[in-house]
Amino acid sequence: MFRDENDRAARRSAAAKAKTEARRRLEDRAALEPDISTPGSRADRSRPAALVYRSKDQLIPTPRVTAPLSIPLEDQGLKFFINRFVTRVAIRSDGSPHVGFVQPSPHVGAVTLDQASRDAVVSVGLAALSNVNDDKVLRIMSREKHAMVIKAVREVVENPAQANPDRTLHLIVMLSLYEMVSCTPSQIDSWIVHMDGAAALLTQSSFLLSLTNLDHRAHLQFYFVAIVKFFSKRVVTPDLLSWSPDLIPSSPPEILPGVDLVDILIRFAKFNAYLLQQEPDARAVVDSALLFEDELHKWETQLPSNWSFTVKESNTCGYTFRGQYHIYKDMWVSRVFNHYRWARLLANETIVSQISKMARPTPNDVIQRQQALGTISCMAIDICAGVASQEAISEQGVAEDTSHIPLLNGTFMLLFPLGVAGGAAGTPDEVHDWVVGTLKRIGYTIGIRRALEMIPQLKKSVGRWKLAQKRWNSIHERK
Repeated sequence: MFRDENDRAARRSAAAKAKTEARRRLEDRAALEPDISTPGSRADRSRPAALVYRSKDQLIPTPRVTAPLSIPLEDQGLKFFINRFVTRVAIRSDGSPHVGFVQPSPHVGAVTLDQASRDAVVSVGLAALSNVNDDKVLRIMSREKHAMVIKAVREVVENPAQANPDRTLHLIVMLSLYEMVSCTPSQIDSWIVHMDGAAALLTQSSFLLSLTNLDHRAHLQFYFVAIVKFFSKRVVTPDLLSWSPDLIPSSPPEILPGVDLVDILIRFAKFNAYLLQQEPDARAVVDSALLFEDELHKWETQLPSNWSFTVKESNTCGYTFRGQYHIYKDMWVSRVFNHYRWARLLANETIVSQISKMARPTPNDVIQRQQALGTISCMAIDICAGVASQEAISEQGVAEDTSHIPLLNGTFMLLFPLGVAGGAAGTPDEVHDWVVGTLKRIGYTIGIRRALEMIPQLKKSVGRWKLAQKRWNSIHERK
């Protein structure tokens, strides 16, 4: 049965890539063929020093990432990955935390010990660097490395009992990140295929043991990713169905709020899955969504003091929204808060959409809908400020216990809350514009193409909302 599940996962992964493989081969050949040009023109032509993108009607130069010719391409990809995606640690020369000098997470060496793990990291780094520099040679090399990693994972699928679970899960995560970096408009959620493969492997005892042996925070992060995966594709997978708070045993007090939130979000995911399969009465859906809204609000009000954060204002800080940013005592707590905010936003968006469907909403419904729109606006603004704060942390380095610091700085996981905030019903125009600008920056300067491919979807979503709100106003403002 396990082998059948793995075979299905492998087939899904192969199918997701089959549609683009021919196109990629054509691109690779085109990149290696000499350009048709007049004699001497190739010698005279030079690459521009910077790419340019538009943000808020301004042209923003994006400096190319250059490296000495003596640095091998592989090392350039590894360096770019470390500089852009690995958590930075702020330290003093005596080893104590201090903002001012940063170095990569101490975990980075462990993921490059064997060739396949190194290839996985390099493939992502080269793909992202090729996007930033628009470099076809780097892109081709990234695909060659990516193919090697896929081969290594296929060998695991064929003989999972002999695999190293930690190494295999690392490879699968890198495959997912590669899809985010290299995605096309038609494959914006292709990263999910690999995570579904990881979920299938976790039905094997050795892989499940590897998951349960993780640090509590990393273990919870697996479930947060599974929840985001559901809300991206709206398909319930076994990793959600098997959830129980008992799967995170002996959680210390500072972790318990994270366990409680995962429990709420998984139940909310199952509720949304039910809505996709059935067509329940709008009134019943609103009542259920209000229960989730109340539960999420209560979750925030009951947080321990060490989960609190401070809202700061600055006109000079490079990472703010409306001049505001958040100061957290713990990097992981800031990430959990982002999950809380997008979930609460979606719960209130459900309330708005269902009341809008009612043929004869009561005056109380109209008030409830307006309150939900207010909560959506607040959560969207907090998401933006939280994302800005996390970007600042990624740039400045983390000054906390290195044993709790994850390898990755969380940039990839910012895309989902940004998408929710930037495309939700009732999102203020300034939030939408800020999100679009942030996605452009992530796409053009960090090289995650998925950020750019999300923008047209967000614009369509906001356009649909404005039309729906216009219809609502035309009906109910006359009453």
